[in-house]
Amino acid sequence: MDTTRPNAPKFPRGGLRAPPPGPLESETVYRGLALEGDLTGAEALNAVTFQGCVFRRVNLTGVHWRAVRLTDVRFEGCDLSGARLEDAALERVQFTDCRLLGVQAAHARLRHVLLTRVVAPLSVWVKADAAHLRLDSCDLTEAAFMDADLPGLILRACRLPRTDLRGARLAGADLRSSDLRGLRVTPRELEGVTVDAAQLPDLAHLLGVRVGESLPDPDALP
Repeated sequence: MDTTRPNAPKFPRGGLRAPPPGPLESETVYRGLALEGDLTGAEALNAVTFQGCVFRRVNLTGVHWRAVRLTDVRFEGCDLSGARLEDAALERVQFTDCRLLGVQAAHARLRHVLLTRVVAPLSVWVKADAAHLRLDSCDLTEAAFMDADLPGLILRACRLPRTDLRGARLAGADLRSSDLRGLRVTPRELEGVTVDAAQLPDLAHLLGVRVGESLPDPDALP
């Protein structure tokens, strides 16, 4: 059992049902729905809760959701590029094969959230509050996590060129197997973070040192 994986979403035992007819509405709780294709009314929602729902191949580009609550939700093959999620709270949420290009999720509350094969360049997670957050095989090029609380963050095989983690709290984070070249971070944020030996050359500049080729064993010289 992989104890680093966030808790998975829980769905109704009787299965999911189709959404009711008509557009989505603000200040509404939606439970146990399978949401697919184009959703009318999704462009701007306020104080909406999705619980035990699955979004499949839904186009959510540019949506503006305020005070959205996502509990036990899975996004499969969805596009949230340019989405603005204000005062968002996510618990037991999974994103798989999704696009989050430029998503705005500053101050988001994330609990047991898993992103797998997600494309999220230029996404903004400034001052996010996360616990049990894991990202597998994600593209975080120029993503911003400044001043975020990310204790125990797990990144596996992620791309992090110019990803900004300055000011983030990363105690217990594990970045092994991810590409750290160009990562924007200081030695302070890396305290207590786990990396592997192959990643050390990408972090050497933070100490003001250069990594050169290994010298031959002096005892082996003629």
